[in-house]
Amino acid sequence: LTPCVFPMIPILSAIIVGAGGRRGGISHARGLTLSLGYVLGMAITYALVGVAAGLTGTLLTTVLQNPWVLGGFALLFVLLALSMFGFFELQLPAFLQSRLSERAAHLPGGSLPGVVTMGALSAVIVGPCVAAPLAGALLYIGQSGDAWLGGATLFAMALGMGMPLLAVGASAGTLLPKSGPWMEAVKKFFGVVLLATAVWLVGPVIPVAVQMIAWAMLLIITAIYLH
Repeated sequence: LTPCVFPMIPILSAIIVGAGGRRGGISHARGLTLSLGYVLGMAITYALVGVAAGLTGTLLTTVLQNPWVLGGFALLFVLLALSMFGFFELQLPAFLQSRLSERAAHLPGGSLPGVVTMGALSAVIVGPCVAAPLAGALLYIGQSGDAWLGGATLFAMALGMGMPLLAVGASAGTLLPKSGPWMEAVKKFFGVVLLATAVWLVGPVIPVAVQMIAWAMLLIITAIYLH
């Protein structure tokens, strides 16, 4: 339910409407099939990125296990959390976004292979929107050095992102979620998760007392903002 899924909804809706226009209407089963192809294309793209992170991480595992590197990663998590809180935005350069969008627009929307390809391209276009949690996942996968874990983790993440899209497809385009303040709440929740991951990451190399103080600060400040 992250806001990053919303840019994909008009693309998927256009596919469904286009397929329906050629057939004089579209069934719920056909809408679900098209949206599933779209989501699988997106998930396969993320899975390949996860496998690459796991394979390259195998070479770096021994280098990463020292306080300076772990501290640097924890600081990166904090910066990524700040982006989720709205202090700055992470996104692809405009010319790359427009080029990828044009390529996606010229793909055939009604066929299943075309829909899978559009899902894969959409993962690249919308990927920077999930840059903070995605970068966090890639850092974790890189440290594990496990290509299977990397592929499975990001495949599962993409399937989770695709659940609202499957709902839109199964409704044949009639069900569209409405934007609102809840999207910002979800975004900030992920920011807190990233801060928690930063504390967990440096846990093995800092004193227990410092670790407990860090957890206490995170929980207390979050509770204050939640009133």
